[in-house]
Amino acid sequence: MLIEFPFKHYESISPGEVPDANVMGIYAPRSVGKTDEEHIIQRGIEHPIGTPPLKEMVRKQDRVLILVDDYTRGSPVKKVLPHLLAQLKEAGVSNKAITLLTAQGTHREMTQEELKEKLGPFLEQFPVHQHRWTDESMLHRFGTLKDGTPVRANRLLTEADLVLGIVSIVPHRVKGFSGGAKIAFPGVAGPEIQSHLQWQGAQRMSDTVMGEPENPMRAAMEEAAKMVGLRFVVNLVTGGDKHLAGCFAGEPVASHREGCRLSREIFSVTLPQRADIVVADSHPADYDLWQSAKGYYSGTMAVKDGGSLIVVAPNPEGVAKNHPMMLEVGYKPFPELRAMVESGQIKDVVGASILGDLCQIIDKTDCIIVSPGITVDEAKRLGLRYAATVQDALLMAFEKQGRKAKVAILRQGGHILPQVTGEQQEGVRR
Repeated sequence: MLIEFPFKHYESISPGEVPDANVMGIYAPRSVGKTDEEHIIQRGIEHPIGTPPLKEMVRKQDRVLILVDDYTRGSPVKKVLPHLLAQLKEAGVSNKAITLLTAQGTHREMTQEELKEKLGPFLEQFPVHQHRWTDESMLHRFGTLKDGTPVRANRLLTEADLVLGIVSIVPHRVKGFSGGAKIAFPGVAGPEIQSHLQWQGAQRMSDTVMGEPENPMRAAMEEAAKMVGLRFVVNLVTGGDKHLAGCFAGEPVASHREGCRLSREIFSVTLPQRADIVVADSHPADYDLWQSAKGYYSGTMAVKDGGSLIVVAPNPEGVAKNHPMMLEVGYKPFPELRAMVESGQIKDVVGASILGDLCQIIDKTDCIIVSPGITVDEAKRLGLRYAATVQDALLMAFEKQGRKAKVAILRQGGHILPQVTGEQQEGVRR
């Protein structure tokens, strides 16, 4: 069987071939087909979950801040904005009272082209600010979580009477699912809560968090979001074919949970058993290893302990330019990495968390990377085996696992949610 990848503009990512007898299956998120996106969005916003219609929540004199996700997410923000703006206009809110803020968490700022793609004509119609999580002049302290974590976030939140968010829902390694309160935390958060959320997540393996919206990290996010006044979120769910499947707007928690149900239905796939070899493309998390590591997070839920996990990703922006400590520190057994964080030897706790997620997978899995954006030395430093082509990676994996090894192919490894028969039925989460 020939395995092709959704990276046609990268000639070095050529197809690989697996003997048919070795293929366990090809697993992909469910496609929904072409839908009436305008109708779905309009219906979701006009019939919100847990709140009155937006036009009844806002006053004529209110200042409105709209948080939007960044270039790493596929949310059709420019299609949603007209419907939100129609509600605000009906309530008498002037366009001059509306501000947009990109919620990129610790990601880099968006380029002008990326902003145009995300916001369309609205880029020129409203003030647009980009969140910078380490810029002290941009942050305001709102209070403290119940566990003592300081809650600092973008100070533009203090200037708004109504804070809205537009975000998509997909399975997520640290928060169970993206969406909901995540648009604010970590979207426009300061370093303390960013570090807190990521490090909490690093203490747990993917199997115990992905696809589970009720978790400690999500609870902390929602506590913080309420503190800063996030009152209305538009949660979007798309199919594996990128067509919009649902719009769940309204109260940040209630609307999010409704959206999670559909997202789980679309992105869950069931394997009869764990595979000896898993091949996952990272799509749509393709920008750098910081993002494409999601292929390892989902792949570890499908591969047996000691199996081989191959992730294929372009990574044109390298490993993680916004977190250079990943390469500076490199692979470490997780207990050693944890000691370095707890002693203060590592200052970038967010970066250490992502590195820790990866290291814990490497500790029990043969991890191979195929990526034109990562060098051999970088892969080695991170504890990954490097393969120049997918076919080379498969040969390496079969050499380790044996000629009869069973292979599972995961499509859209950045979002897919693997489940294994027996494990899910018995409630076993490794």
